[in-house]
Amino acid sequence: SPSPSPSPSPSPSPSPSPTSTTAPVASHGCPATAFRDGKTHVTGTHDNMWCGGTAEYPASPEFNEDHKSQCESHYVDPVQPVPSGYAFDCTGECAPCVYTTNDDGNYICKIDNALKTTGCAGTPSHPATTTRTRLMGSLGAGDNSYCWTALDGYDGDTPKDKCESYFVDPVDPDIPDTYTGGCSGGCSLCIYNTADGTCTAGPKLYPVTPAPAPPPSPSPPPSPSPAPSLPPPSPLPVLSPSPSPS
Repeated sequence: SPSPSPSPSPSPSPSPSPTSTTAPVASHGCPATAFRDGKTHVTGTHDNMWCGGTAEYPASPEFNEDHKSQCESHYVDPVQPVPSGYAFDCTGECAPCVYTTNDDGNYICKIDNALKTTGCAGTPSHPATTTRTRLMGSLGAGDNSYCWTALDGYDGDTPKDKCESYFVDPVDPDIPDTYTGGCSGGCSLCIYNTADGTCTAGPKLYPVTPAPAPPPSPSPPPSPSPAPSLPPPSPLPVLSPSPSPS
């Protein structure tokens, strides 16, 4: 008799799609990290990949639009050393790459330090700190990261809006470099002064810790159940005397 036909081989499972190398859209309404949208991620201190490594062209004194586009389609995260398991969420500082000249006049691709940020890592206790761009305050080098720098080089028509799109975190001294924001080191919202056109810091803000809930009141002890009442005893029958014998 003829041999049975072999069973058909199962179709191979499709290969998983490759992981995207572009950044997510900035979340939570934070304008400070909006530069990540659609750009390729360079991982900085994580594995020593930086803006300069994205340039596939020699340094040149001549401006080149294609080189600019290639460079500025990247950003770096993290800029600072980070622990293992880092989430690439800008808490280790991130910054866009910028096509600019170096000291010898050649065009190069490097980090844009003016836009270096850790995002909008404020506190829900003060909602404005969760949507304003964060200035690094006492973690910034040379006092270059406070409210008074927010209008540096600005010549637009809305200085108030520009100033008040920033906040400073931290403002307290001696904050360790491992600080990632959240206002526990003190925050200040930037405030525009119409009288002299300056941008200055408002009062210090800290996270508001809710008061602990009071312990529940102890329940009163249960009342003892009353003993069941017993019926009264039945009276004993009265016996008639026996008659005397005749």
